[in-house]
Amino acid sequence: MLLSREEILKSLGDSYYFKGLSVELLEELVGIGVVKHYEKGEEVFGEGERAYGFFYVIEGLVKIYKLSSKGKEQIIHLFGRGEVFGEVVLAGQESYPAFAQAVAPTDLLFFEKKRLLTLLQRRHDLCLNLIVLFAQRLRLLVRQIENLTLRDAGERLLLYLWDLSRDGAKTILPLEISKSQLALLLGITPETLSRLFQKFKNEGILELKGKEIHLRSPEALKKLISTL
Repeated sequence: MLLSREEILKSLGDSYYFKGLSVELLEELVGIGVVKHYEKGEEVFGEGERAYGFFYVIEGLVKIYKLSSKGKEQIIHLFGRGEVFGEVVLAGQESYPAFAQAVAPTDLLFFEKKRLLTLLQRRHDLCLNLIVLFAQRLRLLVRQIENLTLRDAGERLLLYLWDLSRDGAKTILPLEISKSQLALLLGITPETLSRLFQKFKNEGILELKGKEIHLRSPEALKKLISTL
């Protein structure tokens, strides 16, 4: 699908990370960005690959993952519409520290590091937005470490669903990845994930319908989350 300049501008303007920037600055960002399309399963970059820039998700979904020496996959995070990944290049990182792969047909806006740094030297308002981005990413990393080390499997799933529902605002949650990939993201086995879905279904909290998770009782989920 060929995206128009207006569609890209709107996407950037709606993003949490670029919201509030002037139309003029958004135009400059689009001017230095390059649209790249990836099919489902296509690699965006590999671990250790030379990092020339970072990416903004216009549409689609990208998983960031690592592989163990035995080839076991661990999903680190999923990035969807309006999110940014690979921004470590701005902190002097010379290579990408993990793999990135499209898990759905995906359109990305690629920002080459040198061109972006040139823009940052002129536009300090963009610098402030990127500082917010780094702060949010640090918060995400700390939370992920806490979840993997301090939470049990059920708690990890509940917290994931709560985030997916935007703190209970949504009751129908599209499952954009397979259950096996979700298990990898949560650091549990697929069998454990299936048992948890059944447990929470029996408790009247949720129901899995095909590619959707239906929250039957957001209030019950909120109550459980508040005790964690």
